[in-house]
Amino acid sequence: MAGPPAAGLPEQCRLVLRDTDFIPRDHRVHGVSVLPGVTFLDMVLRVLRARGVSPASAELRNIVFAEAIATAEGFDREIRLRFGSAQVVGESRWLDGPEPFGPWRENFRAELHLMPQPGGEEFPPCPEAVCATGGHGAPRVGAMAEMYAHTRARDIRHGPAMTCTGTLTTGQGELLAELALAEPDPYSEGWFQMHPAKLDAATIVAYAQTRTSIAEPFIPMFIERFRAPRPLPGPFTVHVPRREALTPSGELFDSDLLLYDEKRRPAARFDRLTCKRIREAGLIDRLLEETVVRRSGSRSVG
Repeated sequence: MAGPPAAGLPEQCRLVLRDTDFIPRDHRVHGVSVLPGVTFLDMVLRVLRARGVSPASAELRNIVFAEAIATAEGFDREIRLRFGSAQVVGESRWLDGPEPFGPWRENFRAELHLMPQPGGEEFPPCPEAVCATGGHGAPRVGAMAEMYAHTRARDIRHGPAMTCTGTLTTGQGELLAELALAEPDPYSEGWFQMHPAKLDAATIVAYAQTRTSIAEPFIPMFIERFRAPRPLPGPFTVHVPRREALTPSGELFDSDLLLYDEKRRPAARFDRLTCKRIREAGLIDRLLEETVVRRSGSRSVG
């Protein structure tokens, strides 16, 4: 990575994701424990906070989720964030107990810009309601549980700790979701800048207006711009100001999201969140290949 990190930021920091941690335990794709890519957004914000840099001053651009992080029974993951000049890269490798094995693999990359003024001024006010569909009648009101049923039918399963509850109101080309953690925990709420279950729920809400008949799941792969001017404790609101756009091929869709805290103050925005279709379960299973070799007694090059 070219150049040293910005003042106050480390060159790198490391953490361990345990297979027994609630995030991989309660988030499975095709039966594999997977860390939602958007969790990296919270990781970066927490590093900034820990080093005395206001998360509100940060803007992440051209965010790429290169490869999902999986865990497996008996195998954890070591994650490192490397900070350079206007850039941050997230990588991971396998752990067998305390012993690392396998190469570092890139999972996340983004431009990191520290702004002179806190973000938030570019947020529109949180709407109190959405327009009726077609300009008349009542907007459609549904439950977040419907969206989890939709993802479950595509073999993405959420346990209680990675689930949010609430209502989704869909109107004329926009959506308003009033959500909260299914299992609120004051300790974890204070630990995270943005709880992974809330970030994950927001990406699910992103395609609630166009529930396609496509059988395969979609996962985030790119975000053009992300700002988070304040943390997101307690209940929260997600506003999707436009209907998500699905490509003619059915391989990608993109959406914009605005998140507001319990007092309807700006908390985060996603510009052009792009998700990709996972056509084959084997693409997820291959994330575990190195652990299969390890279990067989072979040793990968570290």
